[in-house]
Amino acid sequence: MEDATHVNDEEQFIVQNQKQIIQVLNELAKQHEMLKVSFGHDTCLTNVISVDVHNHWVYLDIGIDDAFNDRLLASHHVVFTKDDGVRLKWTSAQLTLATLKDGKAIKIALPQKLMRLQRREFFRLTTPIVNPVPCIIPVTDAENPDADRMLELILVDVSLGGVGVIAPNPLDELFVIGASFDRCKINFPEVGETSLTLQVRNISPVTMKDGAAKYRIGLKFISPSRGNEGLINRYTFNLERQAMALASKM
Repeated sequence: MEDATHVNDEEQFIVQNQKQIIQVLNELAKQHEMLKVSFGHDTCLTNVISVDVHNHWVYLDIGIDDAFNDRLLASHHVVFTKDDGVRLKWTSAQLTLATLKDGKAIKIALPQKLMRLQRREFFRLTTPIVNPVPCIIPVTDAENPDADRMLELILVDVSLGGVGVIAPNPLDELFVIGASFDRCKINFPEVGETSLTLQVRNISPVTMKDGAAKYRIGLKFISPSRGNEGLINRYTFNLERQAMALASKM
């Protein structure tokens, strides 16, 4: 892994112990955690299928877009990251195609080192895929009220500081870094509905497992009220509790 991959104090969070790295990767597989794969100008999502400890291989899910897969396999510098929960990052110099019992997969060498970082402000929890939580963003036009509209995006993760949402391609021109939206509605299951100001902090293209090109948008909560903070806290607590309950059954 190149030193440029890490910045400042992140160096102290690099893990080089092979047993610890294997433990981290096995946990990713057990929890079916999503990883972002970046190479060149391309980005996609994948997850760890299994770790071959004896042969030092890691197997990951492969997309259905053959042209995209060809570009991925031809790349000699691929970055794997996970930003929700415990933040992870490592690079691989070579990816190959493998055939497992249940189909094709990506095979990489077991990383020699990876960065593992957990900070409370970065702690993100994955939101449900089944019955996903929508984020409703009102768009008003002061000059033409008839042009008012509602944008509905789907949550993929949440933290105490903001949410991550998936937006369709092409991306609405309103979504630019720094843009703010008032009176956004998020109805957190079993908790209640919030009314929030959300600010765009980051935008990145992603390729979904079905090959669809979309965007992940990171939205920050701007000065949430005490009531909204309470709802956010309760929802993240519920997600943490559910994740721990699921892990205890495995």
